[in-house]
Amino acid sequence: MGKIGVFGGTFNPVHRGHEIVALEFFDKFSLDKLIIIPTNIPPHKIADQKASPQNRLEMCKVCFGKYKNRQIEVSDIEIKKEGVSYTIDTLAALLQAYPGDLIYFLIGSDMFLYLKNWRGYKELLKMCVFVVAFRQGDSKELSEVAKFRDELSSMGHKIELLENKALEVSSSWLRGKLKGRDCTELGDYISPEVMDYIKERELYVLQ
Repeated sequence: MGKIGVFGGTFNPVHRGHEIVALEFFDKFSLDKLIIIPTNIPPHKIADQKASPQNRLEMCKVCFGKYKNRQIEVSDIEIKKEGVSYTIDTLAALLQAYPGDLIYFLIGSDMFLYLKNWRGYKELLKMCVFVVAFRQGDSKELSEVAKFRDELSSMGHKIELLENKALEVSSSWLRGKLKGRDCTELGDYISPEVMDYIKERELYVLQ
C-alpha cells in the first residue's frame, strides 16, 4: 500500500508558507507521492481572479518543480474539470487513479474546524486520512482542533496532526503588496522562481 499526499488550495499566489508545510507533510508522513492541486473555483472563499487558474497552476509548477529529490506532482485535475472545486469529487477521482493506496489529505486547522460544512463530509472522512496543519501561536484554535479531533476519532476516523512550523504570511497580504508594486522584502515570502513568473506576467498589479 502506497501513501499519497494531497495538498489543495487556491495558491494565489503560492508562497514559502505553502512550500514549508508541503515539505514537512511529505517528510513526516514518508509519502510516496505528494500531489499539489490548485482549485479552479474554491467553494469556501472568493479568489482574486487577477491570477487565472492556469497562472496559479504554472506558479505551483515552477515553485515545486525544483524539489527533484521528492516525488511531488502538480495536478490540473480541478482546473481541467472547471466549475466549483469540491474535495469529495477530487478524492473520488484519486481513489480510482490510485487503487489500494492510502490518501492523506492536508487541511489547515481553520478549515478543519468547518469540516462539517463541506459537501459530503461524512463520506470524506471515510475516503482519506486528514492531516491538520496549524497556524502559529493560536492556543484557542489548538484546543478546538484537539476537541474536534477527539470527537471524530471516537467515531473511528483517522485524524493526524502535522505539528508543523508555520510561516506567518497569507496570500491576500501578498496580493496587496504586489498590487501596490511593493515588492521590497517579499523574497522572504515568495520564492525567486515564482516572483519571476509574477513579474514577467504582471500578475496582481494595478493595470
